[in-house]
Amino acid sequence: MISQVGRGGVFEKQWKIVNNQVLSTLPELYKVPLRILDHRVFVNGEIEAFLENFEVRRNDSEVEKLFQVTETVGSLKYDLSRCSATGSGSGAENLAQLDTEVTHLLDGVNALLAKAKVERTASTRLQEARLAREQRRAEFLTNLEHGYRRIENSFEEKEEEIAELYSDLQLKLNIAK
Repeated sequence: MISQVGRGGVFEKQWKIVNNQVLSTLPELYKVPLRILDHRVFVNGEIEAFLENFEVRRNDSEVEKLFQVTETVGSLKYDLSRCSATGSGSGAENLAQLDTEVTHLLDGVNALLAKAKVERTASTRLQEARLAREQRRAEFLTNLEHGYRRIENSFEEKEEEIAELYSDLQLKLNIAK
């Protein structure tokens, strides 16, 4: 029993296994804060879904509803005019009044459709925000390009230094090329 607890025993073997497992997970631990705090992918997806819902779907459904209302009002007007042509007496007067009201309603719907078709310009605040985003993006791309150039220059310098070191080493060791 004592030999298992002492050197080379079960406890030491288990300790080495646990220690190796902990050491093998250490490289992954530095990525944890980045994984936890980086919400860019999620936020970009939410922004795209928001734009899809409120710019594309909403606009399409509203226009479709307006066209449905136009069709309904148009069919009502046709039915009313047909009924007023066949009817007589006080019913015909009521139908004529309904016909004029439906005509006014149809004109209102057509005016609303005309307003919906007009392109709306963005507010100045929105335009300024777009411009600021474009400027930030341009600045980011410029900085990124500058970083790429620095890395390429650094790589070329290191490559030249290594080539010089190897040529010096070849000269010192009298190795033919």
